[in-house]
Amino acid sequence: MRFFNIKTKLFLVLLAVSLIPIIVIAISSYRSYTELVNKQTSLVAATTIGNAVESIEGVLQNIERISITFQQQSSSSTEYRTVSDELKQLQATNDSFEIYTIRNKLKLIFQNVLLGYDYINGVYLFTPDGKFISYGSVSDLKADYNPLQDTWYQKTLAKQGELYIGDNKIKPYFINAKPSISFSRAVYDMNTGEFLGVFMLDCSLDIFSGLNRNLATNLSNIYLVNEDGTLLFEGSQNPAGSTLPAELWTKAQNMNGDQAKYYNSDDITVIQAFPSNGWKVIANLSTSKLYKEYGISQKLIIYISATCGVLFLILSILLSVWITRPIIELSRTMRKNKSQKFIPSKAKYKRNDEIGILYTEYDKMMQDIDLYIRESYQNRILTLDSQMKALEAQINSHFLYNTLESINSIAEIEEVESIAIMTKALGDMFRYSIKTESELVPASEELQHVDNYMAIQQIRYGDKISFHKTIDERVQSSKILKLILQPLVENALYHGLENKKGKGSITVNGCREGHDLVFEIIDDGIGMTTAQVAEIQALLAEPPEFGGFGQRNKRSIGIKNVHSRIVLYYGPGYGLTFESLEGLGTTVKITIPAN
Repeated sequence: MRFFNIKTKLFLVLLAVSLIPIIVIAISSYRSYTELVNKQTSLVAATTIGNAVESIEGVLQNIERISITFQQQSSSSTEYRTVSDELKQLQATNDSFEIYTIRNKLKLIFQNVLLGYDYINGVYLFTPDGKFISYGSVSDLKADYNPLQDTWYQKTLAKQGELYIGDNKIKPYFINAKPSISFSRAVYDMNTGEFLGVFMLDCSLDIFSGLNRNLATNLSNIYLVNEDGTLLFEGSQNPAGSTLPAELWTKAQNMNGDQAKYYNSDDITVIQAFPSNGWKVIANLSTSKLYKEYGISQKLIIYISATCGVLFLILSILLSVWITRPIIELSRTMRKNKSQKFIPSKAKYKRNDEIGILYTEYDKMMQDIDLYIRESYQNRILTLDSQMKALEAQINSHFLYNTLESINSIAEIEEVESIAIMTKALGDMFRYSIKTESELVPASEELQHVDNYMAIQQIRYGDKISFHKTIDERVQSSKILKLILQPLVENALYHGLENKKGKGSITVNGCREGHDLVFEIIDDGIGMTTAQVAEIQALLAEPPEFGGFGQRNKRSIGIKNVHSRIVLYYGPGYGLTFESLEGLGTTVKITIPAN
């Protein structure tokens, strides 16, 4: 790979030697500067968080005070009747005029509350029997609303007089509802403890606007969440019930104590818990913005380090090119010699060092190789010429095929059926053997070649030999290497059945196993001894080798040749395997790829 050439390696070494000291010094200086900035940022964040908590605590105290004093207010200027008294009277009567009078008295109290706090949207009172009294400056309750089964109502009752704080979301039971937060409390008789109803304040999200007053200029965002992680306030936005980002919520859940601080490379997170409830204020301060204000030292460190780095980078490039250029030129010349005629280096570099020796020795080696190859090619051409002459002296294959056809015609005329069958089968076999269109043929043609061979042998041996085939239909059309089945069938006949007493059989099976084709040639002949099986397996384990034209190995020609052709054509994962037991027979298994 180009990345690992000698020029790159030398360049990387020079670059590392020069840049590592610069990087170490720069990082050390930068860390010292960053620690100082982080300390100042933490101080700002803690102050901001403290101011935010104080502001929210003040708002919650106001809500608490309103909800408590509301029950104690007088509903009339002429007699002392509290809100609790009016609620008991409202439950006790069914007189429409009296109900109307009570509601007007209570609405007057509601109006006084609304006028005192501009962030209150409305004041609402619900009795246990489903009646309600409402007074809203922004929105009002729907006429048919019944809160008895709502979650907020049930949770308010569960508080047993304590203040319940709802979520900041749109309430479907308000007309023209907008995102708001509600505070509710169950109202009880001060003397008897009787449950009289539920009082609710609905407030706009402006209730949290005080969080922005003390927001530092470099503060990226501030969040207020309840105990469930639901956002109550986010910067200047109204999140309407959305949840806190998962990363910040995880930090908030894992904090120990009332305050926690988290640092990373981009920002600082400070979390402060409210002492009175499960709310938390989370401030996210961007250190990158602080660095822009106080980043003169940081920029100076970066500029000096970058300048030195660029200078050393340029110097490393120049040195690596100057040192490695002769070696690269030599490697290019050697690469060209893979596909072109041998080219001497003709070096421009007249050097006396190790690189000069490489050039000289390379030129000498190229000359020796060129001479050797020329001689080898000449000898090869002579050998091929001799083999061509030997081939020309052989009998013409087509003449033999035509002669067999003539014998077949005469046998049919003379009605000698056995001769006709044998000559026809032998002619088909010979024609198939000299077929040169491709080394690959359909399996059906190879099996027909086996049928022709067995037709001749069954005439010779009569009923002594039976032949069976079991071939999967999917195998018939698959392309396989030519002349790999017949030699093995012939081997089974001559070595397995010919010397057997009595009748014998040969079976050819063919099927698909996954992505492979598997053929089995099975005979029930004399079989082989353990030593013979070992010898055959050792022969098949030998790698295929080229022994020259016209040369033949007399050891198990059919088996070895078939196995070698399969291995050479399909690869070492395919070929023949043997199983044989003396006196019981032999099974030869051929495995080749289906595609």
